[in-house]
Amino acid sequence: MANPFAKSRWFHKLANYSGPPAFFRVLPVPRGFALLTVTGRRTGKRRRRPIRAIRDGQTLYGVAILGAQSDWLRNLRADPQAQARLGIRTRGITLREITDAAEREDAEQLYIETIVPYDYFDVPVVDWTIPSPSRIRKSHRDWLARGTLVALELE
Repeated sequence: MANPFAKSRWFHKLANYSGPPAFFRVLPVPRGFALLTVTGRRTGKRRRRPIRAIRDGQTLYGVAILGAQSDWLRNLRADPQAQARLGIRTRGITLREITDAAEREDAEQLYIETIVPYDYFDVPVVDWTIPSPSRIRKSHRDWLARGTLVALELE
């Protein structure tokens, strides 16, 4: 059964504040994820948001599942300088929109094919499915299809 709330901003907000991603604030962030700290575009306050972020060298690839509606992406577009916590280390990041078709294809393939242990928790929460490698890859494809892929350059 598909999650009927998967496209809802409120569902994602509630999951971010009440679910295990909230633990990312005090525990090391698991491999394949990052805790973004961005500046609110209207309030100027610092906002934290865990995202699935696959690293390739000095670039993190992330998907805003709600596309242009994603608050963290709208905040980053307003102020592309932010921070990302990876494991226990915090690094500066800069948002970069992906315009090169070859890079986009490589990033999509990397995002889909990389399965990390935390995906076995994250995918069932978002998509209400029993996790398996093939279902996780399907979820990643769906997130890319309906979301916005971005590159976050590490400083």
